Amino acid sequence: MLLINLVSNIIIIRYLGVKDFGLLALFQVYYALVISISEFGVRRVYSSLKSTRRESIVFLQTFKFKSAAAIFLGILICVLIKSFNLSNVYFLLLLAVLASPLELYVYHFEANLENAILVRLRLIINVSLSFLRIALCLLGADVFYIVATYAINNIIINGFCFYLSKLKDFSFVSVKSRRANSIISRHILDRSLFFWISMIIVQVNMRTDQLMLSAFTTVTAVGIYAGAYKLIEQLMSIPSVLASVFLPYMSKAVNQNKKESLENLYLYSILITIPISVLLVIIAPYIIPLLLGNEFIKSVSVFQLLAIAFPFLVIANFSGLYYSMFMLEKLAIFRNTMGLVISLVCNYFFIKIFGPVGAAISVIFSFFFIAFIAELLVPGARDNVYMKYRALLRIFKLSTYSNLLIYARNVKRQ
Repeated sequence: MLLINLVSNIIIIRYLGVKDFGLLALFQVYYALVISISEFGVRRVYSSLKSTRRESIVFLQTFKFKSAAAIFLGILICVLIKSFNLSNVYFLLLLAVLASPLELYVYHFEANLENAILVRLRLIINVSLSFLRIALCLLGADVFYIVATYAINNIIINGFCFYLSKLKDFSFVSVKSRRANSIISRHILDRSLFFWISMIIVQVNMRTDQLMLSAFTTVTAVGIYAGAYKLIEQLMSIPSVLASVFLPYMSKAVNQNKKESLENLYLYSILITIPISVLLVIIAPYIIPLLLGNEFIKSVSVFQLLAIAFPFLVIANFSGLYYSMFMLEKLAIFRNTMGLVISLVCNYFFIKIFGPVGAAISVIFSFFFIAFIAELLVPGARDNVYMKYRALLRIFKLSTYSNLLIYARNVKRQ
């Protein structure tokens, strides 16, 4: 799937060119923000439920909650588009809002450890949409239709999950008592609100580079940066997918096992991402002109810097599991807010001096800070950063690699 997406992205980038691809990149930034806002922090709260009984009780109230939020957000988007006289392409953001309530059925599969179904479903849909985008480029389609293929992704996946849930006779409990509904709503809000704020901060942090590039420079500069970002984005999407897979398993473990599992996850992430990062830095001067064309030659240095940032981004993303597993969502806000402040400051100065390269430098600084420094300033989260430090030290121990070899041999024998 990664290969097909990569080929699709390359064809789209070459077809649109720097300026139009910059427009597409900005739409994707706003689309990702709308997805995060409409989720309202429910995903990880829902995935951390420890029984199907709890899920069936909170489902309907959560659905009503997300539906009300979706209506409000949809109206707000329409008002903003009209007020600022934005392109009609931004009305496609409403598809993300429309898909939001049905996303609960995706959470249902995640919470019940049925990720194999989701993986196959996402694979089929993503591959199909990738081929559709390639076909549109070959047919010389307008940029609006290419943007639309990104906007329909979530509504298709969520719709299929809704259909599959009905086939599996998934049912929820309709709670009649107002008092019980009030308690359920407060429980959802108490855990999701702070995590939602934290998620939005993280998403804004991840998109600050392109948002501030568009504010301080031109759409062309956004295109130069986004060309490099899009190539490495396939790798950057892996942590979020893995986090949604690992969280339900870890939430059902006892505390000590949770910490051991998380520390091992940090260790394996470091061992995998560092070699990938080094390789990408070395081959960047050759693959960028080859894949994207000479129009994107300025994207080489941006790509190299984003490759250096890749390990930090992965660790920062997995760090969020700690807060969900131990119900410390409120603490995540402090960590992510500090990261956002660092990102805003770095982007403000570096973009003005270095342009797109400055945005990539800011990514390195902000995600390194989030991954390895910010939690030292949050007393309740220091245990998390200590686990990451221990994982870092373990990469210098021979026993780590000997244990991996023994494990690999045992797996091979089985």
